[in-house]
Amino acid sequence: MHSGWNKLIKSNDSFRYEPRASVEKRYCTARLGFTQMSFDYDEEYLIAVDTKGYLHCVELSDEIPCYKVFGKVGRSTFLAFNPVSEGEILIGLDTGDIKIWKLHADVNEFCLLSGHRLAATHVSFYRNYCLTGSRNEVIIWDLRSYSKAHQLKVDVKNAVIKKAAFSNAGHIVVLYLNDTMQAWTLEQLHRDIKIDTSTFGVRYIKDFVFTRDARAMIMAGAGSISVLNTYDWSLLKKLQLSKNFAEARQLSVVPYPLDGGANKIVAFLSSKCTLQFCDINESNFLHTSISIDRVKKFAISSAGRYVAYIDQEGCLNITYADKIISRKLFSHQPRKPSEPRRLQAHKISDHLECVRQSMKRELDTERLMSILKEFGEFPNKYRTLIWSTILKLPANKSAYVALASKVTRGKFTSSTSKDHPLADKGRASLLAMTMDCLLQWYPLLIQSPFLPNLIFPFLVVFQKDPLLAFELILSILLNYCQKWFEYHPLPPLNVLGIIENILLEADPALLNIFCEHGITTSEYAWPLLQTAMSEVLSGDEWLILWDHLISLQKPSLLLMCVVAYNIYSRENIISLIKSRSGDIETFYSTQSHIRAKDLLKIARRLDQEIPERVHPNRYLRDKLLQLNHIGPYPSFIKKEYPKFLAENLSIADLRKLKIQEQHLQECNRKIVERADRKRLCTETKAFARQIHETRLNGI
Repeated sequence: MHSGWNKLIKSNDSFRYEPRASVEKRYCTARLGFTQMSFDYDEEYLIAVDTKGYLHCVELSDEIPCYKVFGKVGRSTFLAFNPVSEGEILIGLDTGDIKIWKLHADVNEFCLLSGHRLAATHVSFYRNYCLTGSRNEVIIWDLRSYSKAHQLKVDVKNAVIKKAAFSNAGHIVVLYLNDTMQAWTLEQLHRDIKIDTSTFGVRYIKDFVFTRDARAMIMAGAGSISVLNTYDWSLLKKLQLSKNFAEARQLSVVPYPLDGGANKIVAFLSSKCTLQFCDINESNFLHTSISIDRVKKFAISSAGRYVAYIDQEGCLNITYADKIISRKLFSHQPRKPSEPRRLQAHKISDHLECVRQSMKRELDTERLMSILKEFGEFPNKYRTLIWSTILKLPANKSAYVALASKVTRGKFTSSTSKDHPLADKGRASLLAMTMDCLLQWYPLLIQSPFLPNLIFPFLVVFQKDPLLAFELILSILLNYCQKWFEYHPLPPLNVLGIIENILLEADPALLNIFCEHGITTSEYAWPLLQTAMSEVLSGDEWLILWDHLISLQKPSLLLMCVVAYNIYSRENIISLIKSRSGDIETFYSTQSHIRAKDLLKIARRLDQEIPERVHPNRYLRDKLLQLNHIGPYPSFIKKEYPKFLAENLSIADLRKLKIQEQHLQECNRKIVERADRKRLCTETKAFARQIHETRLNGI
């Protein structure tokens, strides 16, 4: 048994956990009891919260379960394990916030999802999404980015929400206090279906659950249990309850082997606080070998092995499902709990985590550089891990959630989707979400229109992990975009000046041609910088370039690469300028056939040969800074902004300027359209007049 763990008390075929009986006060004794509980998905743990807000964990893997108190998490309204992140639990607080708590962390790390005005009382999951419902709100959260994905338009004017839940096929059903139901599918949230339960003769609905295959929904009402087909929400079956039971207050399916997810066995809590079981297929109630009464709340584990319930005294009870329900129902003979348990093999997730930690220890800079030198690039499969290891991205979940939970998709950030349309909805959503978080982190970035083009190629690399993707962007801005904002919202004239000085030393003839034709660094350097050179290199070559830029940990080398691109392409550039056969702007936004290897060769030579008086190292910090592991992300670029902007301009002013800018662009567009129409009309009249005169002369 682990240190700090205590065994539960065994009583017959079940185990009982009574928290410390009382907390002594001066004049009265306050009894301590459990209020919420939840099994994990592997049936290894059961967590519970008591009336004082303390989290208790029961480990089920031993012959006799043992428990441990993990600390105070707050008064909770629901508990659930996060299916996306192992060992992480979601706790609904009575304040309306949702706390994300790492169960086995060395320190009490947690972060909050804010969005509900009232306490959420129900939680369910589908793929990477989590649905939580309060009395007047239903919110869908994205568990990968820890942000609000959608808020359902529920009908709370006429009735209070009793329950909302996901099915395993993406159905969403909301039950109202007046017995009406509203249904959606995750793919079509703009369309809802009203389910009129009165046509089924169902009244006073207390609860509903889905079968694991999501083909049926089971409802518990006064005097009956009804089964609906989720395909068209028609009634499949109705089971009348005995008068002794009156009503079913809580429902749960009982999975067992070979049922194919159909879950014909249903457990329900009767009006007499007894736990009962029925076979939906056979429409009969099952005989139980153990009478379970005085139940306040119960839970069935994911594979149906355990039944847990909180009794009227607030104690937690755990028993085996096959000890309650007749074994004839099952096609296999389950092993007795008293038999010695076999050693359990580690889960795949355990091995993966072990591999990740080992790789982080092994992937030091020297080893990575030797891999890069031998193969010229990092393997695609491990690029995310390697980049995050080199940049030492902290995965500071609490800081990221603090930003993501404040995001409200407005028309300013939604313009990102219009200006940068993407066919891949997942990438479009990640780009919009990252931009929203960046604006929450530092609002002045709203005046930086180049950001989406700069960050998108990096997001593609890290698209499976939005948290690390966001931290990668912050690290790139911190280290590789130094002094980009000193002339905000103008291009970084200081950085462009450094590039011009390098080109003067490296290829004065090319610079002279640029000057003669009025081509400035805003045309031959800034387009390359603000896209991180992603538009002029193929996808594979761009990845190779940034493998080297990140591994070498020399931010100034990016400026050398910009100059190197111009030197390598000098013949094409000169030919283009002299022939006037093409647009120079198009040249710097069109993919070329240059290899990253050739580009880096020139850039490294420049890095060694450029004299110190014009070398970027004289002006830029050539050492990578790291993000903090705890606390909020620092606003490090604030120092780079013009002082009058950083101190005097409010977010409201920025939004007003943005509106004015959009209005001005719209006015300019209308003026251009009006001028084009006027010009076209004039040319048409002149052409008609010319034809008329030609005809007269011919006569």
